[in-house]
Amino acid sequence: MVSANSVRHVACIMDGNGRWAMTRGLERIHGHLASMPALEAVVDAALAEGVPWLTLFAFSTEKWSRPAGEVGFLMSTLANRIIDTSLSRFHAKGVRVRMLGAMEGCLSDDMAAKIQHAEEITRDNDGLNLTMAVGYGGRDAIVHAARALAAAGIPPDDITAEVFARHLQDPDLPDVDLLIRSGGEQRLSNFLLWHCAHAELVFLDVLWPDFRAEHFQHALRIYHQRQHRFDNIAVTPTAPTGGGAIVPRVITLPGIMALHLTNGLLGTVRGTMRAAATHLTTTPPPPPDTPPH
Repeated sequence: MVSANSVRHVACIMDGNGRWAMTRGLERIHGHLASMPALEAVVDAALAEGVPWLTLFAFSTEKWSRPAGEVGFLMSTLANRIIDTSLSRFHAKGVRVRMLGAMEGCLSDDMAAKIQHAEEITRDNDGLNLTMAVGYGGRDAIVHAARALAAAGIPPDDITAEVFARHLQDPDLPDVDLLIRSGGEQRLSNFLLWHCAHAELVFLDVLWPDFRAEHFQHALRIYHQRQHRFDNIAVTPTAPTGGGAIVPRVITLPGIMALHLTNGLLGTVRGTMRAAATHLTTTPPPPPDTPPH
C-alpha cells in the first residue's frame, strides 16, 4: 500500500483499448470489452489507497464522430458492463457513482434511466466518489461555465477562479492532484482542463486493458516522490517489471504556467462579457438616409 493522504483526486485517461485489440488481430470492440477488469482494478486500488475522488475518462465529445457501431458498442458496454454488472459490487464497497458530461439527447432512454438509477442508489455512499466522464470535453465545460456566469449576470470584475469553478457542471469536483494516462500518448485530450492546472501528470506505456493495481500504486509513488515545488521533479522510482511493465514519462506543469493559464482564461472570460455587455447596452446609430432616386 502507498500512502495517499495528500492525494485527494486521481483522474485516469483510459487509453489503448483499440491498440490492445489490434495487436492481437482483434476488432477494436474486443479491446473495450477487455478493459473492464482494468476499470474494476483501478477502483479497488483507489479504495485500498484511501483516495476519496477518482475520475475516469470513459467517452469524450470527440468520440461521437467515431463509427456508429463502435459508439453504440461503447454506450452499451457502459450501461451493461459498468452499471448492470459492477454497480452492485461498487455499491457494496461504498462507492458513489457520478456522471459528468453533456449526455442529453445522446443516450437511449434505457441507458439514461440506468445512469440515473446508479447515481440515486449510491448517492449516500462515502467510500469513494467515482466520476465517469461520458460525452465530456474540457473546453465545452469551460464554455458551459462562462455561459452560466453570463446568465447569472455576474459583473466581469467579480469573476474570480473560485466564482468560475462554482459555475462548472460539477462544482463539487475538486482539483486533480494526479492524472494518469495509459497507452503511451502524452497529451490531455481535452480532459478536465480547468481541474488539472496544478496536477502531476504521469504517462504510462501500458495499454489500458493491461492496467492493474500495481500501475496505480506506481503512479502514486511517483507523485509522492515529487517535490511539490512545481518546477522540480524528484527521482522516478523503480517501475514494476514483467507482463504489462511500465515505462513512465512524467511531466509536471510548472506553477507559473498554471498561474498564467488560469489568469489568462479568466481575463478572456471577463473581456468577452464586457464586450457582450457593451454590445447589448449601446444604442446602435440610426441608418443613413436613403438617397433619392
